[in-house]
Amino acid sequence: MKFTVKRDALLGELNLVQGVIERRSTIPILANILLEAEGGRLGITATDLDVSICCGCEAAIAQPGSSTVAARRFFDIVRLLPESSEIQCVLLENDWMEVKSGAAEFKVAGLPRENFPSIPESTGSGTPLPAGTLRAMIHRTVFSITTEEESRYSLNGALLLLVPGTMRMVATDGHRLAMVSAKLENENVDREIRALIPRKTVLEIQRLLGDQEETVQFVREENHLFFQAGSGKKLVSRMLAGQFPNYEMVVPRDNDKRIVLGARAFGEAIRRAAVMSDEKLRAIKIYFSPGKAEITASSAEAGEARESVDIEYEGPDVQIGFNPQYLLEFLNVCGTEKVMLELRDSETQGLFSPVGLEGLEYRYVVMPMKF
Repeated sequence: MKFTVKRDALLGELNLVQGVIERRSTIPILANILLEAEGGRLGITATDLDVSICCGCEAAIAQPGSSTVAARRFFDIVRLLPESSEIQCVLLENDWMEVKSGAAEFKVAGLPRENFPSIPESTGSGTPLPAGTLRAMIHRTVFSITTEEESRYSLNGALLLLVPGTMRMVATDGHRLAMVSAKLENENVDREIRALIPRKTVLEIQRLLGDQEETVQFVREENHLFFQAGSGKKLVSRMLAGQFPNYEMVVPRDNDKRIVLGARAFGEAIRRAAVMSDEKLRAIKIYFSPGKAEITASSAEAGEARESVDIEYEGPDVQIGFNPQYLLEFLNVCGTEKVMLELRDSETQGLFSPVGLEGLEYRYVVMPMKF
């Protein structure tokens, strides 16, 4: 195998696969990427056996072939080479690879191509999903996926639901729930398609999409999910097993108090008050009255904080406690200047939604905290 490739093009593809590469795996080949040089293109594949990414870039192929190379070291070499430079790679004996660019020369250890795991192939036809909508949905839900390994297995991912006319993504960690829906103008979706996507896969889809606005081809097969983005970029993932919670039951229906808040002012007040919250409890208390919200936090060791912000509300007084981090994560991605909070009492979950968000229906449910 012998090829020449532009440094900037190669670096972009290598950067895309870094999140998949296993750095502490007991299987050495998983710390390598597969390079395949053929037909004017250098193919790059990385896998951790659960998530795989296939991508590539144009290259001048002098001698076609394939091999694997230590992923992190190869990435570091390419990253540190001068911008706009060209890189020449030649496969040597025992799967070592010679890498040259200008006066710099490296020899990088590799492993036989035969050791690299095979990547599942899709046999079904894809469902086109709008990339911009999918990216917006991930942005507004991914933080609600649990990061606790001991939690229910099905909470370690996000639910992607496709039904005729609607595309939806839902994530929850048992304390809060984020749900985003959008219209799906796709005649191929004539039945319900449900896919439970692992958290790592959700993050890698986000990287795969980048800032493109075209469609993404999505296929769900028995145990695997396939996402094809653009020309030559593909993500393959195992699907989470288990039953996702009945999220519709979590969304409160009878919250009769509607409060409109300025997202920025409310968020800044929460951030300041949270400095004085108890480190174990991690809670703030919010007292709503006509025209005003008073945010308080206290800690026996640190002291207390109190701040008021103007709101749009004319109902009866109501008080409720929340985890401030849960509120801030929503406010950071709501995408509007104002948000609405629907409450019933201090013991019922609060329902947040952006005011005036176009193209998406976004609801965020947060369980209250008791003092």
